Amino acid sequence: MKTRLFLLASIVFLIGSSGLSGQGIARRMSPVGSLQMDHAGFYLSYPAKPDRSAATPDTGTYIMDFENVPDFSLVFNNWTVNDVDKHDTYGITGYSFLHQTGPMAFLCFNPALVAPSMATDQAIQPHSGARFGACFSSNPPSNNDWFISPRIQLGSNGSFSFWVKSYNDTYGLDTYTVAVSTTDNNPASFTVISGAQPLQTTTTWGKKNFSLANYNNQQVYVAINCTSNDHFLMMIDDLEIRPQASLSLTADFSGDKTSLRAGETVNFLDQSTGGPVTWSWKFTGGIPATSILQNPTGIRYNTPGNYPVSLKVSNGSVGDSITKTAYVSVSDYPSSITLDFEEVIDFNMVFDPWMVIDKKGGATYGIQSVFFPNNYQPMAYICFNPAKTTPPMTNLQAHSGQKLGCSFSSAPPNNPNDKWLISPKLSLGINPQVELWVKTFNNQFGDERFNVSVSTTDLASSSFIPLTLQPEAAPVDWTKKTYSLQDYTNQDIYLGIQCVTNDGFIFMLDDIFVTSTVGLNETGPLSRLVVFPNPATDYLNINCPVSSPVPVNIEMISILGETISSWKEVPVSGKVTLDIHEIPQGVYLLRISTEKDKVTRKISVIHP
Repeated sequence: MKTRLFLLASIVFLIGSSGLSGQGIARRMSPVGSLQMDHAGFYLSYPAKPDRSAATPDTGTYIMDFENVPDFSLVFNNWTVNDVDKHDTYGITGYSFLHQTGPMAFLCFNPALVAPSMATDQAIQPHSGARFGACFSSNPPSNNDWFISPRIQLGSNGSFSFWVKSYNDTYGLDTYTVAVSTTDNNPASFTVISGAQPLQTTTTWGKKNFSLANYNNQQVYVAINCTSNDHFLMMIDDLEIRPQASLSLTADFSGDKTSLRAGETVNFLDQSTGGPVTWSWKFTGGIPATSILQNPTGIRYNTPGNYPVSLKVSNGSVGDSITKTAYVSVSDYPSSITLDFEEVIDFNMVFDPWMVIDKKGGATYGIQSVFFPNNYQPMAYICFNPAKTTPPMTNLQAHSGQKLGCSFSSAPPNNPNDKWLISPKLSLGINPQVELWVKTFNNQFGDERFNVSVSTTDLASSSFIPLTLQPEAAPVDWTKKTYSLQDYTNQDIYLGIQCVTNDGFIFMLDDIFVTSTVGLNETGPLSRLVVFPNPATDYLNINCPVSSPVPVNIEMISILGETISSWKEVPVSGKVTLDIHEIPQGVYLLRISTEKDKVTRKISVIHP
């Protein structure tokens, strides 16, 4: 039987494992004793492309996208670099590439041509194309590495933009400044235009925009200066300098979704043309209601309705605006919802639209000799896939499917647990209830304990009322728990599952179903209707109480309220058989109605 392992034992894992990205974070390595490959090992053929590092003739825009630079080159055509710190750099353990661990400012990095290839590691892929500019951290002291444009003649209201990210944040996020020189490309000649403090990257590609209007009609050099202090790898791509603001500007945008449930969020993407450098958004009904970011994310809509979105842009010379009326359509809160963890990314700690809260924080216990992303980290719940641990686990299995939710105990002094998994807001109908499957991984450290609670107001833990007088114990075998929500009929609620184990090990959770029926109590003839089998595979049978020549309307509705399929059938001899071969596996509401009667049944569809 596996035993728990506390944080101190995890230090070796956090430093020496392959980490958290899609294919694992390759850890950095010191330059001492590093492998150097000869030049010929990496200068492979690459597609011939026009030199975009100079101004393009059609727009006068200067672009550096690294696609016409040789792989692993330290030279970037007419853009220059300056390694002021002149110190050896970190490399990537288990991988080799030209100039690895040597002194450098920036390197033209092609992840597909590293040995072995890193083409499947999503965290180190370019923003576009096959290459990006890589600035590896100096083996202390801090970086002082410059990437500098050629000399550029500005016109009116020019701009500088680029994309930037960190490979990972295991050693901290990278920092940088943006600067301009009106004399030469000596680092001492540059004036910082990005603010009093260095900017910080994120672990996803983000676009940065800077106005050059203060240098109208002057000749300038523009630079990115990496100032990271003992971090790992800063990545830049798709640099663009527009010497002159366009006299033609068109505002436009899109959202990653426009139809959503109350409480869900939308990410917006600026699609304006003409090189805007300022943005002013207005989100009627959204939280927040305004933004000056180019691409605002996480705009939450809590109230049902249809809402406009407005965007004003300017490039310093001209401006434009657009309003899309009724662009975001927000429907009411769902009356039923499920979470079986199968659609959640392995070892993720986010379950949108469900929320997680770890009230006390603190490092968690791990599983001895078993490694997985986010092992030992502070967390409320994690989407656990035992088949994807290293090595794969056979003594910890989901109730159904491949994945489950796990709440690992926090070690003293951050015990007992106060870890929450909370549903989005629900508008319950009649006959509401919640079903879930729970388990204690093992009881060597005692049974795992939990509460199922309801809040009718907000997400504050003090607002939740437990459905039982005392926390319940989870058995060592998967056990179904069912709780009536009858006291909350026709009310809006949040449902919370709270792990309160005191210095235990792993609370296991799977197949959560919150169900209710929207409408009147079922009293008509259809209330005696029987649906079988449940779960169903290829066919679903409906036994009606009476034979009738009147067609019956049948709808298969997802837990998010979407109609997946519909039928109009005549219940000959009181029976209807539905072909559900094409219905995706999942949990659904089956709504059956006539002109005078309506019932709803919860069903599961599985396809072995």
